Amino acid sequence: MRLILLPLTTTSRMIIAQRTGHTAYVALKPTRLDDKLTLRAHNMWAGWEVSSTWWKKQITHWGNKAMDNISYEEWSLKGVPRAPPGLFATKPKMWWEFWRSDNTAHDPREVEGLVSGRVAIVFPPNLVKENEVANAVREFAVKKQPYHLKMMLIYGAVSPLTLPVALLPVIPNLPGFYCLYRMWSHWRAFEGAKLLNRLVTENRFILEPGHVLDSALKSVSASPEAHVLVSPTGEKTLLDGAQVKMVAEALDAQELEGELHRAVAQVRARIAKETERVAQAAAATEKRGEKSAKN
Repeated sequence: MRLILLPLTTTSRMIIAQRTGHTAYVALKPTRLDDKLTLRAHNMWAGWEVSSTWWKKQITHWGNKAMDNISYEEWSLKGVPRAPPGLFATKPKMWWEFWRSDNTAHDPREVEGLVSGRVAIVFPPNLVKENEVANAVREFAVKKQPYHLKMMLIYGAVSPLTLPVALLPVIPNLPGFYCLYRMWSHWRAFEGAKLLNRLVTENRFILEPGHVLDSALKSVSASPEAHVLVSPTGEKTLLDGAQVKMVAEALDAQELEGELHRAVAQVRARIAKETERVAQAAAATEKRGEKSAKN
C-alpha cells in the first residue's frame, strides 16, 4: 500500500490509497467474511449494470448517481485498505474486544521481517512542503472521524425500520439496501481514518517526493485548456476534469481515474456554488441600496 497526497485546490487535498503487494492480493482474494460479502455485492452490482432487465439497469443508474454525491473525502477514507500484517508491532483493540488489553502483540510469524515496514506517502514537493505532509494526512483523517462514526450508528438504527418494505412483492427492499450500504461505507471510512491517524502517530511512513506528479500538475496548470476556478476567498482549482487522465497516468493509478473525476467535479461544483452565492448576495445588497436611495 502507498498513499498519495494530491492537492485539488490551493487549500483542499485528498488522500489516495493505492493497493500494492499484500493489500492488492487481499483485494483479489479476500479471506475475511466482510471482504467476501463486499466483493460479492460489487460483482452483483456490475452484473446489474450490464443486465438486459430494465429495472436492474434503472436501479444501478440511480444508484450510481447517488454514489457520486458521496463526498470524495469519504471515498478516499474508505478506499484505505487494512494494514498489511506486521506493519504495526501491536494490534489495536477493537470495540468489541472488551476482554483484552488495549494493545496485544501480533503473532510472531505474522510480524517477522515486517515490523520495520513503512507506508510510502507520495506528495508533490512544489505544492506541499515536506514538513506539512504528516499534519495534512492527520487532519484529513481526524476531521471527519466523529462524523462517520455518528452516521454509521444512525444508518444502523434506521436499517431495521425498512423491513416492512421487504414484504412487498417483486420490489426489493431498496431503502434497506441503501441504509446498509451507507452504514458499511461510513464504517470503512471510520476505519480508514483510524489507520491513517495511527500511521502518522506511530511514524510508520516514509515521504517520497513525487517529481513526476509535480510535473504533471504543473503541465496541467500551464495548459491553455485548463479552466481555473477561483472562489471568493481566493481558493484556486489545480485540476480540471479534462486533465485527470494525465494525472492518473503520472501516478501509475489508472484504476483511480473515476475517483479523481468525482473529487475534481465535487470541488469545482463547491467553488462554483460559493461564487454564485456571493454574487447573489452582492446583487441583493445592491438592490436594497437602490431601493433605499429612491426612498
